[in-house]
Amino acid sequence: MSDRRTKDQDADEPSTYAVGHCKPPLHTQFQKGQSGNPRGGSRAQSARRARALALEEAYRLVTVREGNKVTRLPAIQAMMRNQLALAVKGNGPAQRAMLAAIDAMEKELAAEAAAEEQAEAERGPINYLDGARRIAFLFREAYKEIGKPQPAKFGDQIAGLLAAETPKTESDAGDG
Repeated sequence: MSDRRTKDQDADEPSTYAVGHCKPPLHTQFQKGQSGNPRGGSRAQSARRARALALEEAYRLVTVREGNKVTRLPAIQAMMRNQLALAVKGNGPAQRAMLAAIDAMEKELAAEAAAEEQAEAERGPINYLDGARRIAFLFREAYKEIGKPQPAKFGDQIAGLLAAETPKTESDAGDG
């Protein structure tokens, strides 16, 4: 151990402080009111890096031999095939794991479908003007696809329909 003299901030005289194992110099110690490693990354950053690394490894291509056929698959797909093969052979833990995974996926798909239905219900019906624009667009595209010119009267009718004031909902149509 070396004996270093360091100056105490409150006193004019230097004090004796032994620098050595588990006793770093005063200027490198944490300052009062400051905790942790200020230059280090957060736990959230390291967790994100770990997740990214795990996903990268899960989708890494591996070579799989099935009989005489050799294919390259993502590692996660090869693991799922192996787990399913074990479950089919009667391995109880593999069967439970596969059933739990499939059940979770089905619940997730059902929740997504319900959310889509809810969003569709909240959106409500389209108004007449938007419907007419969509129909006009479809007719123009159909005529382009078959290579025929669009009838002149048809264009006039659509333009007139789009220019006219139309009710926004079916309930408005019955009021006028």
